[in-house]
Amino acid sequence: MIQEQDKLLSSVKNALRVLRAFKMNQPQKGVRELASELELGKSSVQRILTTLASEGLVKKNSETNKYELGLSVVELSSIFLSGIDLHTESLPILTNLANKCGETAHIAILEENNVVYLGKAEGKDAKKIESHIGLQNYTHCTSSGKLLLAHSGSYFVNLVIQNGLDSLTPQTITDPEIFRQELDTILKQGYSVSRGEFKLGRTSVSAPIRDHTGKVIAAINLVGPSSRFSNPRITYFASELIRSGELISERLGYWKR
Repeated sequence: MIQEQDKLLSSVKNALRVLRAFKMNQPQKGVRELASELELGKSSVQRILTTLASEGLVKKNSETNKYELGLSVVELSSIFLSGIDLHTESLPILTNLANKCGETAHIAILEENNVVYLGKAEGKDAKKIESHIGLQNYTHCTSSGKLLLAHSGSYFVNLVIQNGLDSLTPQTITDPEIFRQELDTILKQGYSVSRGEFKLGRTSVSAPIRDHTGKVIAAINLVGPSSRFSNPRITYFASELIRSGELISERLGYWKR
């Protein structure tokens, strides 16, 4: 009986590994490719895919003969997102912000040592940004990450610094003392800016979102080419972000006194 339970758990785990193997930059994968990547037998992978396909979790692309995620995954994702107040309450405001400012806007939260995007909206004339809902990003060199770190307390800041402030560009802040000063500045001015710290030629600005207790739980940002983020526009974007963050916070039950 125990052996049967262990075998069932192993099968479930392998099925989840197969589902998680599909990525934004690799939406389709073949049986042999999955077997090699997951170090499973081709026959086992084929059985798993057949079972997942029967539940609509994957489907076979007739043109490429490879598998891709099915509509059932989209349905599950929609159910999950609809249950997150932050995502539900922020989407209209995020969309309005992106359209008004003409750039790409995100909602981001901290998850372990990374920033994770919960929402995205693109303005009509926005430059295409390689991001998507669920994407994990750096904390120490993105405006959202720095803003959330500034509000997270010394313990978490120390942890991030101990893990290393990796240099992604010549603009990345890698000195712990200067980094702490940057976080202090963010707290004082109420918003965060990243100028080419994550990627050269890209600038982002972020402001806080609070829950009903006043705790900062997320960041709302605007990101685009640095050539479109002059100092006057950064000031303008910051004011729009702060107001949008306040509107979302109000929807979450926080009222600024």
